[in-house]
Amino acid sequence: MKKIFISYCTKNKELAEAFIEFLQLGMGIAKQDIFCTAYLEMLETGGNFSEKIRQQLQNCEAFVSLITEEYLKSAFCLVEMGAAWGQNKRFFPLVTVPFERLNHTPFQGMQMRLLDSIEALSAVYDEFHTHGILESYQTAEFHKRAVEFQRKLRNLERGEGILEKDHEGYYKAVIEGVRNLQNDQYRCYKIKGHIAEPPDGMKAESDWLFYWAGAFMNLQVGDYVKFKTTKSKVNTFSDIGRARNIYPDELWKVD
Repeated sequence: MKKIFISYCTKNKELAEAFIEFLQLGMGIAKQDIFCTAYLEMLETGGNFSEKIRQQLQNCEAFVSLITEEYLKSAFCLVEMGAAWGQNKRFFPLVTVPFERLNHTPFQGMQMRLLDSIEALSAVYDEFHTHGILESYQTAEFHKRAVEFQRKLRNLERGEGILEKDHEGYYKAVIEGVRNLQNDQYRCYKIKGHIAEPPDGMKAESDWLFYWAGAFMNLQVGDYVKFKTTKSKVNTFSDIGRARNIYPDELWKVD
């Protein structure tokens, strides 16, 4: 399979992660055939990230741009795009902005595809096959995953902060608050957003990771974590209102 380079703005990391998951599960593209800096392991600690990106640009056969408002304002993203254009890479620009927003930009006059359109993604899927980037079809799985991706995209656009499980059943979230408890046997951390399909099936104003001290590591505001859960409960508290306690089965910090 040919290599694919995903160009995105770091402010749209959640979008990039959702799109990469769709490429893998919906189109059957192997992780080793995708280069995207949303994968932390793609850039070595202490390495020259600009040189790594330049090398990957040279080695890729397809270049995909996730064009958002933030992308258009990023000089680094536009440099990546210009480098790919200069190297005559097969270019797939996918947009979340109105087409008229591209007037007077380097993208003016290019054929675009809408990221929030299953029909447009289907056209890209066919083009991947036409140009030899993909070899086989998995049509039923593609449409199933395309619907899931569109739902995630709508949640991101609305800013609802709905956290979907990844293909391994993990949620990923940012810690945005620490609740000080009188009983120091417990740890309680507010996550940014709400988990999709909570085990309790109820609505809450906020979601909190709750566990025995020592069961998992201590956390602080700004930590990025992944976790699994099969149990949660919504209660009303005097200090934080109607909140969901999430009892993690597994929990790690993500660097």
